[in-house]
Amino acid sequence: MPLIVSAFFRRRLARAGLCLLAGCVAPAFAQPLPQLYQAALLRDPAVAGAMAQLQAAEHRVTQARAGFGPSATLSAGNTATRYREAPAYDPVRPFHATTASLQVTQPLFRPALLPALDAALAQVVQAQASLMQARGEAAQRLVEASFDLLKARDTLAYAEAQRAATDAQLLAAKRSYQLGTAAVTDLRESEAKADLVAAQVAASEAELDLRRQVLTELVGPPPDAPLAGAGLLARTLDSARLPPLAGADALGWLTVAQAGNPQLQQAQQALLVAEAELRRAWLGHSPTAELTYNYTMSRDTGTVTSFFPREGDTSAVGLNINVPLFASGATQARVREASAQRDKALADVAVARRTVTLGVRQGFSAALSAIAQARALDLAQRSQTLSLRANQRGYEVGMKVNADVLEAQSKLFEVRRDLARARYDAWLAHARLQALGGQLGEAELAQLDGLLIDVEPQKMLPPRPPRALSR
Repeated sequence: MPLIVSAFFRRRLARAGLCLLAGCVAPAFAQPLPQLYQAALLRDPAVAGAMAQLQAAEHRVTQARAGFGPSATLSAGNTATRYREAPAYDPVRPFHATTASLQVTQPLFRPALLPALDAALAQVVQAQASLMQARGEAAQRLVEASFDLLKARDTLAYAEAQRAATDAQLLAAKRSYQLGTAAVTDLRESEAKADLVAAQVAASEAELDLRRQVLTELVGPPPDAPLAGAGLLARTLDSARLPPLAGADALGWLTVAQAGNPQLQQAQQALLVAEAELRRAWLGHSPTAELTYNYTMSRDTGTVTSFFPREGDTSAVGLNINVPLFASGATQARVREASAQRDKALADVAVARRTVTLGVRQGFSAALSAIAQARALDLAQRSQTLSLRANQRGYEVGMKVNADVLEAQSKLFEVRRDLARARYDAWLAHARLQALGGQLGEAELAQLDGLLIDVEPQKMLPPRPPRALSR
């Protein structure tokens, strides 16, 4: 009888492994995280929008610098006149006039140009920080989608393995019932547990399919499959590696985030823009001076008072000085508006700094909690494995009932599932900390990709199934 149960158990495990990894275990075609990241950047509309915003900001700098240089305008005109003196029977006398004018202006003193240039330069830095934030968020979304996919894969794998163990326990209960060594309640408990686990497997399969769809939405479908993630499913986190946070404190992460957080940088640059606009508004009271040069050429075939054609060229160089005297309160209103905008920018910086600080503290606590949970669950897994083996031995000798074995099996697989999730959560919290500091990019994804190893399905297998009771 033990040989029959073991053969059945092995068949179920083989089927579970094939169901999990069919079409997925292909390390040669596995896409590393940096490659998936590049694909995600190409499909991310937020990144495209941030790049367009950066280009627009760079063009504003060109416009601001152009204000210091000369400007030239050329105008030309041609008029045709038909003139007739009274009485009406006098002949019509036509004549034509052609004019062309060139005007060149060179600003000499426009103090508002300097703060305008400062504001444009600050907007470029702000747009660069926005692009950095968009790329960091794309990397964070990729890590979350990838780890959610791997967690769904592990959940399905443990559910399949639990179904194999539950079916083996059901077979042992049936055999014991047939031999008359077990009550019908043991058989019914095994059947109920098998049905419950089958439902969990179906739910896990649906969750895995959903997570693949989410990843496909981020990186696009591969050329040879409808959904992405096939290569990623062949890998898992190295169980011996956890984020290097032991002995660290949140102060170091806070320092990094205060210096490199893209959201905080955008708020700081927005404050610089507001201060520059305030200076520009104040300078609306200042006079301006510019050097002008005009050249005019005129040709005509006559005028109303002359029958003779004329030709003339004139040129003039001048200095124009404009002194604002009264604008009906518009300049003062612009100053007050700019001052209010500066105050708002100051408040936005304080809010951004507070948000970053809170995010770092929460992320650091989440990472430490996940690390501690992973270590505790690793110990719990060992203890629960021993407990399951003890219950199986007790069932074989008649000291334990079938419900005890089923409960021990369920707890073991729950511990293993939670342990895998805790490891993923620990690295995900670490990635979020890096994103808060503006340090989550292709290099960090390459380091994270180095932690992924090939799947070892045998680590998900439960201990041997129990033997049926014999008389």
